Amino acid sequence: MKKTVFIFFLIITSFSFGQNLTEKVGEIEVQLIYHYFKTDSYGKPTKKKTNRKNRPHTKMYFDSNGILLKKIGFGKHHNTDIRLTDFIEVYKYDNKKLTQTIEYESDYQKHIYPYWKTEYIYNEKGQLIDDSMFYYKTDSLFHKTTYEYDLNSNKIKSIFNPTYYYQRDFDSINRIISCKQIYDSKLRWEWNYTYSDNQRIGIFQTHYNDGKDYSKKEIQTFNENGQLIETQEKYISKSGLEEKVKIFYDKNGIISKIEQYETYGSEYVFVSYTDIKIKSKLELNSNIAEKINEQIEIE
Repeated sequence: MKKTVFIFFLIITSFSFGQNLTEKVGEIEVQLIYHYFKTDSYGKPTKKKTNRKNRPHTKMYFDSNGILLKKIGFGKHHNTDIRLTDFIEVYKYDNKKLTQTIEYESDYQKHIYPYWKTEYIYNEKGQLIDDSMFYYKTDSLFHKTTYEYDLNSNKIKSIFNPTYYYQRDFDSINRIISCKQIYDSKLRWEWNYTYSDNQRIGIFQTHYNDGKDYSKKEIQTFNENGQLIETQEKYISKSGLEEKVKIFYDKNGIISKIEQYETYGSEYVFVSYTDIKIKSKLELNSNIAEKINEQIEIE
């Protein structure tokens, strides 16, 4: 009986939402087109790349102010065919403040149904103080995060429960200098940051007391406009897979390409990249560019 009800739920929600969910909205469309290089028998990347038809793995739609309205992902975890819809996220706002996100999942066919709902609450200063994720069908709480700020509006605490939270510290010019995970009232791991010229250097250290050292270094490099152009992550006390990401921008200041590199032996090799394509008849200013860049994940 439960299976029958669920199938009926899929049919109804697919019919109700499916026709409009995949349609373009807003004035700006951003496509993220992912490629990776196939490897040889030794595991080293070759020059043969995937996705030769340049199909996007993500589409994002923004209004004329650069506010994100909808995101569509393609390719499922167990089926990487990017002609297949994976998820759709729809964003709702009140006075330009995000108030609700609904995420629609798809099965491995053509059915699309709402699965998650996230609601956002702000204080009188307009600061996000609560985001709560619910199962859409039952409206039961899945995950909740509350936030605290200092007098300079820096987000200093993300609280998941009373004994599990992230604690952040900032310097006198509002740059983050540390981020700590507290779990069961104990320090589990921390990032500590220093700044030099156009770089931010982060040192990661764990405190699991398991006799293992997971420490690593992250180096972020910025251009003259303050835009991130490279991230490098390397292990400090042991050998491991080191990674480098390079970020490129177009004339409007929007991210146009992201390149990923990994170590093979003692050298970095080019393993994958993402092209970002913009479709818009509007003139894109720096404010819109910044809002679009905030929604592009750099891994």
